[in-house]
Amino acid sequence: MFNSKLHLLLSGLVIATAANLVGCGSGDSGVAEANNSNSANESNTPTTNVSGTFKSSYDTNIFYSTEMMPSSQVYGRKANGCTQQYKDYYFETEHTLVFGNTNLPESDFKQVATWVENNFDSALSAMQITKGEYFSNRYAIRLDGLKYIRNNLAYKQYDSVSYPSEFDNWNYEQQVDWATKTTKNMDTAQAVGLLVNDPYSPFQTESEAVLEDKLYVCIHETNTTNGWGEGNLVGINVGAPSIAVPHEADKIVKHEIIHTIQYALTANFEGLGLPRWFSEGQAVSLSGMNVAHKSKHGEYDPTLVVYYNDEIGDQATAYSHYGLAYQYLKDTNGQSSIISFMKDVKQVTYDFSKQLNSPLEEYHGYVEAFDKSMKQFNGVPLSVEQYRYDYQSLLTDY
Repeated sequence: MFNSKLHLLLSGLVIATAANLVGCGSGDSGVAEANNSNSANESNTPTTNVSGTFKSSYDTNIFYSTEMMPSSQVYGRKANGCTQQYKDYYFETEHTLVFGNTNLPESDFKQVATWVENNFDSALSAMQITKGEYFSNRYAIRLDGLKYIRNNLAYKQYDSVSYPSEFDNWNYEQQVDWATKTTKNMDTAQAVGLLVNDPYSPFQTESEAVLEDKLYVCIHETNTTNGWGEGNLVGINVGAPSIAVPHEADKIVKHEIIHTIQYALTANFEGLGLPRWFSEGQAVSLSGMNVAHKSKHGEYDPTLVVYYNDEIGDQATAYSHYGLAYQYLKDTNGQSSIISFMKDVKQVTYDFSKQLNSPLEEYHGYVEAFDKSMKQFNGVPLSVEQYRYDYQSLLTDY
């Protein structure tokens, strides 16, 4: 069986090729998958489409992806059509750029934009952050550019950057930590300058490097509602409405928008950094999907599910219990405390040695931030390890 922790550790050997730390909703909109039929004409609540404009990327210089080799770490597994063929034609609304096959009916683009526009504010409200906070926390520079800058900083490739006097005396992990934090805190203009003035950088123009303050949405053409929705670093992916529409599409879209908010708040350069139960549980709970009743907590051990491969049994049951595990944290700590802890996860630099020596499967940055801030229902500090192994007794007292 695939060893998730071994994969995680090996991925840290080379900074430039570090892999995702967790398979989030890139995911698998599990409850949606488990509960939806595969009807192309399944009815949802009718809505009036939002206004927008169809545009060519060659007129605006706004493309879905601009990397030479776009990765699923950024765009998700369902976005291949948009990263490879359909990255130059989109429908733009107030908060969305909806890309897809030009052979799809225009009504698909308009319906998808409407779903996203109608659920963006409610997802932000459920997470208790503002639109401005979302965009200011989401990386403004495409991830390949940030990794490139981080790696060059770590190897002292920039004469224009001031390095700490003790830099050469630091070990490798300390140098990478400084380079990572410096890159994260760098303003957009400086980052763009470093990229476009470097003939070897992945982006040679500002428009290639910088993301618009919009949700990038890809319409995929899978002919099933299984895996219909997917959240990622820049937005969400959803299926073409003319091909298949799941039951309660609005809830699924909100669920996936919550995933992209998670990426903005928490993702470092290696991945989301949240265990599967947490990322899916938060999205399930806050999107209004089915959450298991606390009296049923003994039916599943959600906090043992760190990776997708850890999941067992019926997926709808699993997701409802992820929601319950998240609900306990929310009721005990408050949503604002959880958001603060998520932001703390983002500030931790992945450290190969720490991960190698950790007794837990979870990303060490998540463990550090969780252990520092989360509490039990009685106010006593709660650790990741306790929540993994004492979950049932904690829920009994809930």
